[in-house]
Amino acid sequence: MRKILFLLLAATMVSGCEQAGKWSMHSPDGIISVVLEISEKGQLSYYMLLNTDNEYTAVVEPSMLGLEREDGSFSSGLAFLSHDTRKLSESYTLATGKQRTVSYTANEQTFTFINNQGKEMAVTFRVFNDGMGFRYHFPGTTEQLHTITREHTAFNLPEDGTCWSQPYDTITMYTPAYETYYVRSMPIGTTAPAGMNGWSFPLTFHAGETWGLITESNLDGTYPAMHLQPECALGNYTIRFPEEEEAFGNFTNQPQSTLPWTTPWRVVIAGNSPATLIASTIVTDLADPSRIEDISWIEPGRAAWSWWSDSPSPQFVKEQNRFTDLAVEMGWEYNLIDANWNEMKDGHVRDAVAYALEQDIGPLLWYNSGGIHNVVTEAPRDKMWDPDVRAAEFKMISDWGVRGVKVDFFQSDKQAIIRQYLGILEDAAAHKVMVNFHGCTLPRGWNRTWPNMVTLEAVRGGEVYKFGRAYPESAPWHNTVLPFTRNVVGPMDYTPVMFTDHTYPHLTTYAHELATSVVFESGIIHMADKVEAYLGLPEQAKQFLMDVPAAWDEVRFIDGYPGEFVILARKNGDTWYVAGLNAKDTGDTYTFTPGFLGEGSFVCSMILDGATDDTFSFGKQTIDRDRELTVDVLPYGGFAGVISAGPGQ
Repeated sequence: MRKILFLLLAATMVSGCEQAGKWSMHSPDGIISVVLEISEKGQLSYYMLLNTDNEYTAVVEPSMLGLEREDGSFSSGLAFLSHDTRKLSESYTLATGKQRTVSYTANEQTFTFINNQGKEMAVTFRVFNDGMGFRYHFPGTTEQLHTITREHTAFNLPEDGTCWSQPYDTITMYTPAYETYYVRSMPIGTTAPAGMNGWSFPLTFHAGETWGLITESNLDGTYPAMHLQPECALGNYTIRFPEEEEAFGNFTNQPQSTLPWTTPWRVVIAGNSPATLIASTIVTDLADPSRIEDISWIEPGRAAWSWWSDSPSPQFVKEQNRFTDLAVEMGWEYNLIDANWNEMKDGHVRDAVAYALEQDIGPLLWYNSGGIHNVVTEAPRDKMWDPDVRAAEFKMISDWGVRGVKVDFFQSDKQAIIRQYLGILEDAAAHKVMVNFHGCTLPRGWNRTWPNMVTLEAVRGGEVYKFGRAYPESAPWHNTVLPFTRNVVGPMDYTPVMFTDHTYPHLTTYAHELATSVVFESGIIHMADKVEAYLGLPEQAKQFLMDVPAAWDEVRFIDGYPGEFVILARKNGDTWYVAGLNAKDTGDTYTFTPGFLGEGSFVCSMILDGATDDTFSFGKQTIDRDRELTVDVLPYGGFAGVISAGPGQ
C-alpha cells in the first residue's frame, strides 16, 4: 500500500502541479524531492523522495512537523500565510576536515503560517543534491523569554531496512558523552535498549537502494542539542530533549529564547550509495559562516599523547619532554599535556611548554569543563565555565605559547552547556587557541562557524582498551561502523594507532591500527601509544606515520558495509592515501580499481598485514586508474597505502 501511495505522490510532484495545501521542492539536480503538506486540521507534515533510475523511492515517509510553545501551539490549527523561494550557491574554506574547499548549490523555500492565537511560525527547507535540512523560525522582536515545551519533529523511515545508531547514554558521573557502542546493525524501528534514553544522532539507515543519515546542524546557543525517542515503532523516530537529570539537574532541558528565534537545522543526507554519506558536507553547509576572519593560525597536525600509556605522566615535566622528543623524531606538530598538569611534581607546566616551543612543537593543555555540571576531580577545573575566568585563562596560556586546549567532561546536551561550548570557542579564538572537546556532544557544524574547533571525541575510541573489557572484541566491527555514522558529521578524536596492549589486549592487527589514521578524520590526530611503540616500528610504517596528514582535500568511498569492512581513499595535495579495515574474524581479499586517480601512471606503496597480527608486509608497484588492485587481509586486519605521481608526472 505504501509503495502505491508513493508512486502516486511522486507522479503528482513530477508533474509540477501544486495542490492546495501541498508544496514540492527539488534539489538543483532534481534527484531529491521534498513535499510539505498542511492538513484540514492545520497540521504540518513532510516527506522526502530520492530519484533512482527515474523511479522515486521514499527516504522519509510522511512525518510530523510542529512545536509547542508555552504561549501557544504550532502543531495544529495552522493557516498558510506566505511562501518565499531562493537559490543558493556558496563556497567556503574549512581549516580542517574531509574537504577543506567546499562548494554547494541548493534550493530553499520558506513557508510562513499563523496559529489560532495569531502568532506566526515559518518553516524553511533547504534542498541539496545530497540531502536536505529544515528548521523553524519565530519572527518578531521581544525581550521576553519564550519556552518550547515540546518538538513534534519526526523522521518516519521505511520499515524494511537496517539502521545503525548509538543508544543515548544513561545519566552517570561521566555520561552522556556519546561514548556507547554503535549497534552493529538492527532493523529500522528497533526500540532503544532498556535503561537507555533513546537513540543518538547521527542515525544511518539503508533501505532498498537508499542510504540515508539523520542528524542536526548549527546550534547557536538558543537551543539544546537533541536526540531521538526510545520508541520508534514502524520506523517513526521523533525528537527528544536532553534528559532533565543531565548536569546533575542544573539548568532547564527545554529551549528558551527571546524573539526572533530560529531553531537548529534538522538534517537528512541521502543517496544511492554510502559514498554520498561519507563525502557529504551538508552539516557544515548548513552552519553559520566562520566567525574568524583569519584562519591561517589554525593548523591541523599530529600530536604525541602520553596519558593512555602512562596516566600519571602529565604530572612530570621529564615525561612530557620525552613525548615532545617523540613529536620531533616523528615530524609531528604537537604534544598534548593531559589531566592534572597543574600538579607537576618535578617543576612547572611552563617548563614543559617552554621545552616544546624550543623544539618547534606546539604545546596543548587539558582542562576540565566544570562547573557545577560535573563533579569529576581531574584538574585544572573551574577555569572554563565563568566567562571572565575563562578569558583570563586563555590570555595567560596564549602568552605562554600554548597552541590548543582539550576540554573534557561536559556530560550534558542542555542549552546552557551548548552556550558553554560556544563561549569556549569564542574566547579561545580571541587568543588564537585551538580547541578539542572530549566527553562531549557531537559535531554540529561548529568546525565551519568556529574553525578553531579542530576535533571532538563523542566516540567510544581507542582509549577504552585501558578500561573496557568488551572493547577488544567490539573494536573491529565498531571501527568499520564509525566511517558510515559518527565520522560523517564531523571530526572524530578516536585517539588511534595503538600497537601496544594495555589492560585488555588488541585483536586488531598492526596494519588495522595503522589504517585508522586515514580511515578516521580528525583535525589533530592524537597518536595514543608510547614512545617506544612508534620509534620501534619498521622504517616504512614509521615513515607512513611521519607523513600522514590530518586534513584532507577530498574523500572517496571505495567499498564496504558497516560492521563488516570499509575502504576509503583520501587526498592531500597531489597524494592519495588509501586504507581499509576488516571487521571479520576471518581473512579476506579485497579487489578494487583506483578510478579516483587522474590520467597517467602512479606509484602505490602499500603497508599490509604480515604473517602475524603484530607484523607488517610491504609492497610497491606502478599503477594507473584502470589497474585492478588486490589486497589480502588477516582476521581483524587492514592495510594502508600511499599513491603518488609516477616518473615523468
